[in-house]
Amino acid sequence: MSTNIHIYKYPRTQHIEGSGIQRGDEDLALVLLQEFAGRYLVVEEKMDGANTAISFDSQGQLLLQSRGHFLNGGPREKQFHLFKTWANRYTFELWDVLGERYVLYGEWLYAKHTVFYTDLPHYFMEFDILDKHTGQFLSTQRRQELLRPLPFVVSVKVLYTGAIQTLQELTALIGHSHFINEEHLDILQANCRSRGLDVQRVLKETDTSPLMEGLYIKVEEQGEVKERYKYVRSSFLQTISDSESHWLDRPIVPNRLRPGVELF
Repeated sequence: MSTNIHIYKYPRTQHIEGSGIQRGDEDLALVLLQEFAGRYLVVEEKMDGANTAISFDSQGQLLLQSRGHFLNGGPREKQFHLFKTWANRYTFELWDVLGERYVLYGEWLYAKHTVFYTDLPHYFMEFDILDKHTGQFLSTQRRQELLRPLPFVVSVKVLYTGAIQTLQELTALIGHSHFINEEHLDILQANCRSRGLDVQRVLKETDTSPLMEGLYIKVEEQGEVKERYKYVRSSFLQTISDSESHWLDRPIVPNRLRPGVELF
């Protein structure tokens, strides 16, 4: 891959008041909900995975990235092997829709980070599309319209659309994750034993609550995402702190797909 290809990094996202501050976000100022109260919002369940993206260069070459780097191989890309296989399987279909104009961002959820998912609809869950020609991110409605010819692309869960006036209204949306079932800890422990992993160690590195990680909030107007914010449960961040490790340095524990789901 040419080193001259520009990578379109996903923008950093500010926390709103009351959110637990994640490592690496300490320099971002908290935003008061009053700053966007009453505007049209799209609120999504925030997923705990790896930020990835799919795009093409002007020659039609498939480009896969995670955060600030292209996926070009190496031992630390082990969790992305299936992502590469899946994206390459659908290269032609993706090119027909994205061309060299759009960057499709999504959460890659194969490897457990802090949350263990038992009922995923896919390992890749898209959440944003950048129009490289305008520099703007498409609204949820425009994304859905663009992706309609791609039924194999699954989007994140939208919890609410419309105006919100208070922080209490917003945080009331945090509940049981749509992708964790009641037996998740039993399933996780059985998974660890089958892989010869230290069960207690893995549990220490896991948020044992069935609650969603938090919320991702978009202010959408004129068909574009104008602003973006996040709210993360403080108890989720405490689990990360208590684990005393980073998910990249742990053995891979695969999250589970919902029964009946096929990737290809």
